[in-house]
This record gives sequence, structure tokens and C-alpha cells, in this order.
Amino acid sequence: MTALTLLSQCLEHISMDLGLDDLYLLDLRDLDPPPALGANLMMIIGTARSEKHLHVSADRFCRWLRTTHKLSPYADGLLGRGELRLKLKRKNRRARMLNSVGASNSGNTDDGIRTGWVCVNIGLIEDNRNAAQESMDQQDDDYVGFGGGSSGVRMVVQMLTEEKREELDLELFWQQALGRYTRKRDRIAKAGEESSLSSDESSVSPDPGDVSPASPPPP
Repeated sequence: MTALTLLSQCLEHISMDLGLDDLYLLDLRDLDPPPALGANLMMIIGTARSEKHLHVSADRFCRWLRTTHKLSPYADGLLGRGELRLKLKRKNRRARMLNSVGASNSGNTDDGIRTGWVCVNIGLIEDNRNAAQESMDQQDDDYVGFGGGSSGVRMVVQMLTEEKREELDLELFWQQALGRYTRKRDRIAKAGEESSLSSDESSVSPDPGDVSPASPPPP
């Protein structure tokens, strides 16, 4: 299975089966330097209807990736089914205790439930069609750097509540990063073209020392 095929299936599953809204796809494969999540990154952003919907959707999505595609995703910020149930019981018990003594919960206490954001890192999806060719290209080139080149696409799904998505505005953040990279790349390319033109002009211009003086006319 190719990375683009898996991407299409993930988008369909997230939208139709999990019910996340306002899906947004970010192609960060050309970003240099690459994001901290890894190079060749494709990012999906979706909105959950509630905190419970967020964690249930992330948990089901990870289970779907494991059973259907035999992948090993990692979900940062996810509360598992048992953990979420336990924290909800503790929250309700604490609220009953406060009510029994006439106290009220201010609502500012971090109960560990309202995360508002789960990042599911699907991992690096190898593209079997291009892996062999890229491996040959890397052997032909003099590669210098840490680790090796990547022959696949790294996929990440950002699941957020509506409030958290508005607060973080990941779309704007990464669009600005892509814009800065594009402008920098264009400036470098333009400078290289100007340097190449200057070099060509200097190579074709005659050197005054190489010009032979004109022969005097015959008497």
C-alpha cells in the first residue's frame, strides 16, 4: 500500500466513521528544515464535537490502524477508555464532596480530562514503488548527514476540540512556515541565477591584454 492510498483511506475513515469535522490537509513534505515530527510530513487536522468524542475517536482510530493496516501509531494526549472512565468517576466524586460541604468547584482546576488535543503519529509509511529507486540514488550520490534518507511519507493526525483548534490555529502556523520557506527558496534561486548570469558575461567578455594591436597600414 502506498502512502497516498493510506492517506485517502484515513480521510474517509476520520470523516465518515469517526465523525470529525472540518478536515484540513497540510502537505509539509517540502518544508526545510523539516518539522520536529519528522521529514516528508503529511498532516491532517480535524475537529471533535466534545472532549469525550475527541478521546473516543482517537482511541478508535488507533485501533483501526492496528487491526486493519497492522501499524503501530502513537497517540500523544490520548486518555484510554479505562483511564478516561476513572478520571470521570473521580471528578464526579470530588464534585459531590464539594457540594456536601457547601463548597463550589471554581472550574479552573486541571482535572487531567480537558486536554482538547490528541496528536496521532501514524509513523513513516514506506512507498514500495519509490523505495528501490531512492536507495539506488542515495548509493550513487555522496550522502553526508545524520541517519539516512527517507523513502516514505510520515503521517500525523491532529484531533482537537473546537475551542482548542481556534486557540492553536495550526493551519495558520504551518501556512506561515511554508510561506517563509517558499520566499527563502525563491530568493536563493534568484541569487543563483544572477550569479550564473554574471559568471557567463565575464567569461565571454574579452580581456584587454589578449587583444592584439592593429597592424599599421602599408606604406
